[in-house]
Amino acid sequence: MLFTDNDDLLREEHKGFCLHAHNDHTNKRLWVFAYRVQDWTDFANYVDRHARAKGFGKIIVPTREADAAALAATGFINEARAEGFFRGETAYFLVRYLCPQRRKSTLLDEELAMLADIQRQPRKAPAAPEPGFELRPAAWGDIPELAALFDRVFASYPTPINDPEYLALSMRLGTIFQVARHNGRIVGAAAAETDPAQRHAEMTDCATHPDYRGQGLASQLIAALEEECAARGYRCFWSLSRAGSYGMNLVFHRLGYRHGGTLINNAHIGGRYEDLHLWVKYPVT
Repeated sequence: MLFTDNDDLLREEHKGFCLHAHNDHTNKRLWVFAYRVQDWTDFANYVDRHARAKGFGKIIVPTREADAAALAATGFINEARAEGFFRGETAYFLVRYLCPQRRKSTLLDEELAMLADIQRQPRKAPAAPEPGFELRPAAWGDIPELAALFDRVFASYPTPINDPEYLALSMRLGTIFQVARHNGRIVGAAAAETDPAQRHAEMTDCATHPDYRGQGLASQLIAALEEECAARGYRCFWSLSRAGSYGMNLVFHRLGYRHGGTLINNAHIGGRYEDLHLWVKYPVT
């Protein structure tokens, strides 16, 4: 999780709790990524007040199993789970909505029907790259071309990945980018945002140039990232995929990821809020 502005990171220490959270202005949500709590009521009331003051519509707290019931008792609801997320422990993604509209998804039934169809498909290992394609880790010199690819593919995105400075910061902080090249240009990319403390890696920022879709590049890129992350000792891989994207959800299903739930109206992508399916692969051997 990267912070590019002083107001992005929230750190609070109180008698009954302390927390680190992301003030996510793009997606109008508060994401609590670390916490220590003795008084769950005080904790829940504080994050509610803070999120409302920021004009956010949703609070997300990935919660350890031992804490999930206590947070749920304050009115949070569970939307997803990811095995292995906390150094081998399961995470429950508990949420609170601050306005009724944010909680309602008009497309969820359609998306779940699509998911059911995807889950009926067989698992499938990615094919080797076709002749003329090269897959390799991104280098510093790739940043301008990477930014241009992301700008070409996404009308809007939860993070500013079309900004070369943001990409450079991501690389410096440990995000691993993998690129696919053809005829001397980058035509596909994906990233693994690693959490060394919790030993999980989020597969994200997957983009294929429109002229090269349907050739299996996304599967190949993610498989290459998995291999690199496994070599570094990461044992939990997870991802949030746009629920309306048949292709990307099929990629994760075929690669052996398990669907862990759906986060409603969770991110602003392509000009609107979208539901995101959570996928997880654990344990990785």
